[in-house]
Amino acid sequence: MSSNEHKNAPKPRRFRRALAVAGLTGALASLSLVVPSTASAAPLAWECDTGDVCVWNAVNGTGSRCAWTNADPDWWSGSVQCSWSDTQNARSAYNRGTSSSYAGVAFYSGANYSGYLGCLSQNGGFDNDFNVRIRSHRWVASC
Repeated sequence: MSSNEHKNAPKPRRFRRALAVAGLTGALASLSLVVPSTASAAPLAWECDTGDVCVWNAVNGTGSRCAWTNADPDWWSGSVQCSWSDTQNARSAYNRGTSSSYAGVAFYSGANYSGYLGCLSQNGGFDNDFNVRIRSHRWVASC
């Protein structure tokens, strides 16, 4: 073999590198098929259905969420229970109410609407500075 033939011969290192890159690309592609399905299951921040009032145990509409369409006189033992509300404060809230009869949602520290804490206006009203223990709420004509 002449010296020119040796210079033009394919270098085995390039082939191995290409093979390694192809293998790594295949491995990453197979991982990407698994990751989005778990990642897409996570709720979006401030996710709250139209017509509901929602509260979260973390700021920015994140963490565990509880949601209601109607009033609830006791979050801890009522028909709709908010599992974390007896041990954790509500840190953020979003009122997506749409009723023309109710301008807001009033929150209370006690059962049966006792211990008024404040009111959150509807039409997308939200609060990121809640940090209060809530036990009941009801829709009200005005805030």
